Amino acid sequence: MKRLCLLRHAKSDWGDPAKDDFDRPLNPRGATAADFMATYIAHSPYRPDAILCSTAARATATCAPLCTALGGVPVTYLDELYHAMPDVMMEAIHKAPDTAETLLVVGHNPGLVLLAMALAEDPEEETALRIAHGVPTGGFIVFEFDADRWADIDEGDGVPRFFGRPRDLMADAASEKN
Repeated sequence: MKRLCLLRHAKSDWGDPAKDDFDRPLNPRGATAADFMATYIAHSPYRPDAILCSTAARATATCAPLCTALGGVPVTYLDELYHAMPDVMMEAIHKAPDTAETLLVVGHNPGLVLLAMALAEDPEEETALRIAHGVPTGGFIVFEFDADRWADIDEGDGVPRFFGRPRDLMADAASEKN
C-alpha cells in the first residue's frame, strides 16, 4: 500500500505588489499555520517518508518547519511543481522512491485540488466531496492506494482517508487542551 499526502502551501503575503508571485513569503498567519501543520503531520499516522516540494518561496517556507519536525526525511525540491497541473504532479509522484510508503507533496492550487479530485476512487464519497468544495491554504489531504510502486498509482485509484484544514485542526487542538 502507498499513502499520498497533499499539502497546499500556507497563507502567503500579498503586501508587496512589486514582489514576483514565485517569491511571495508566508504572512504571519501562514507561518503559524505552517508550524502547526508541521507538528500535526509529524505526530499523525500520516508521517511521510519522503517529500516533494515546489520551489516557490511560500511552498519552501511551508515545508521548512516540516523538515525540522520530521528530522531527516528526504525532501526533493522541484521547479516543475510551481503551479503544476495534475499531469505534472503525477509525473513527479510516479518518479518518487518506492522505498517511501508515505509521500507528501507540497504544492499549489488549483492543481492540487484538481489532482485530489482526479485521484478519488469515488468522487461522491464524503471526504472527496469536502475536498471538491475547496482546499484552503495549509489544507492537508491523504489518499491510500493499493499499489507497491508509485509508478502504479493512477487517477481514480485513491481512497481519501483524511482532509484537514489548519483552522479546524487548530480549533480541535485548542479545545482538547481545555
